[in-house]
Amino acid sequence: MKAKLYILPNIGPRSVSRLRFIPWGNIYAWLTMPDFDSFERTFKSVVGGEMSEATGAGKIFALEEANKVLVVKGRTKSEIEDFLLRASSSLRSFFPSGAKFTSSDDNRSGKDLFEVSTNTQVELKSGASMTEANSGLGIISWATGDVDNKIPEIMNQGMIERRRLALAGKSDKVIEASKSESMDKLADHLRSIVEIGPASAQLTHFLKSVAAGITNQPAIINSFGSKMKGTSPLLLEASWDLGLKLYSKAFLPSEEIVVKLIERTKDRAQLIAEGVDSNRRAKIYPNFKNSWKSQDGRKVPASNWVSNACFHVWIK
Repeated sequence: MKAKLYILPNIGPRSVSRLRFIPWGNIYAWLTMPDFDSFERTFKSVVGGEMSEATGAGKIFALEEANKVLVVKGRTKSEIEDFLLRASSSLRSFFPSGAKFTSSDDNRSGKDLFEVSTNTQVELKSGASMTEANSGLGIISWATGDVDNKIPEIMNQGMIERRRLALAGKSDKVIEASKSESMDKLADHLRSIVEIGPASAQLTHFLKSVAAGITNQPAIINSFGSKMKGTSPLLLEASWDLGLKLYSKAFLPSEEIVVKLIERTKDRAQLIAEGVDSNRRAKIYPNFKNSWKSQDGRKVPASNWVSNACFHVWIK
């Protein structure tokens, strides 16, 4: 995966929001990471019937090459249009004739499309390399057995402290120290509530749910103790030859999941788990997604970890 490198003189890192910067003397260079959101929104609109294949192909072809997913990289506009036609057709092959879809850009719903006549949720994957989801503090507490809700406390207290420090004009070093302290506390707490070895029933259920495309907290908790029949969405992944095909990167239904490691990396605390039979690996780590604006209108960059405390889950 390629990233663009920009170099600008005499710009401090605090002026940069949501970018990874590299100090280099009095010059700051930063990397802009690929942004696949435009592709995914267009892809969903086309296969769901809201946008024509020709229009979608034009939008995708016009994207910078770095912001195109692998399946359409280096393809001509005509080739992309043919791919979208295959994807639209293959989506409808999973449903009775006359299927109609609605869609939402609301990430909280956790799904891309909804087929009306069969009441089926559909989640589209742009590739087969991994499943990823943002999970709230509450469901992570539930999954890890955090009965005293210390995880939300650690995450929120640090976030509020960094808002105060940033508004007071404290240095990057001070704010980084606050971030480091939060991660130290989180790693210590995770080690105190999660044992290395076979995962608890709740953590196992959480990871298998996310891998199966169930990311909504009530759906995960309410299906605990059941086989989740009827709650799993239809997971489809982009395929150049077929358009869309069934996604196959979930944990096996009956396999055991073991916690392999709870570690404090250079930047964060994280939990690593693995399926015994599939060797599928899951990583759970904290995330702070957005910038924050104070009541008097001052904006604090997301790089200071000041808003939307949550966890990111990667399964691959």
